[in-house]
Amino acid sequence: KAGVKYGQNEIYLDIIEEMDTIVSSTGKVISCEVSGSIQAVSHLSGIPDLLLTFIDPSLVDDCSFHPCVRYGRFEREKVVSFVPPDGNFELMRYRAAAGEMVIPPIYCNSSIKMEGRNGRIHLTIGSRVPNSLKFPPKKGASTLDDVEVMVPFSRAVRTANLTASVGTVLYDEAAKVARWNVGKLPLGIITGKQPELTGLLLLQPGTKLDENPDINMSWRVPVASISGLSINSLQLSNEKYRPYKGVRTLTKSGKFTIRT
Repeated sequence: KAGVKYGQNEIYLDIIEEMDTIVSSTGKVISCEVSGSIQAVSHLSGIPDLLLTFIDPSLVDDCSFHPCVRYGRFEREKVVSFVPPDGNFELMRYRAAAGEMVIPPIYCNSSIKMEGRNGRIHLTIGSRVPNSLKFPPKKGASTLDDVEVMVPFSRAVRTANLTASVGTVLYDEAAKVARWNVGKLPLGIITGKQPELTGLLLLQPGTKLDENPDINMSWRVPVASISGLSINSLQLSNEKYRPYKGVRTLTKSGKFTIRT
């Protein structure tokens, strides 16, 4: 923006990819779509002209851009040329180019059994190997962060007495939702016992559980992507200074559902 001056000129880009997934009760991936966005924070003096290039732009499809981007140039050259607005903005959105079937980095095995008015639930979760996460060179597998499992029970469930071997579990009596906050999970092959949730269900008198609930999971993996999209360079022209440039990548769950 003309007339804007910063003591420290800096621009940050976050490549964030979300995985919308439905997994069957046997662990088979029924559907998976990966969408991505590049979120920007710009604190740059004057009217800088930026040119963003990717190592392999063919990894993304169906791109849409912030109005500041010169769309015609992207169509011709597959580069993102723009004069950034001040502050936070979404530079672009895209869909990861369809390749082989995407394999999520996490699994959840579930068993919900009813006998009369009583039932038992048993969930086991862990990291899935192999999976479709891609890491930059020299950056190995990290951890699954902020792992949470949500089980929305039907109104037929009067109460649930649940115990988790890792993290904490809370059952909301009013909403009939169990939230298991697992925290961090190591990526890769784990030896020993996997995190488990076990418990007893008690049904309302005169009711029965018509069907088992779908399980929803949320998680995030820093540094990783599914598409493999990575930035080659971010060049600045039309101004004399050399800004600080920061780039991060993150993959996380979108709507991530496991049938039971």
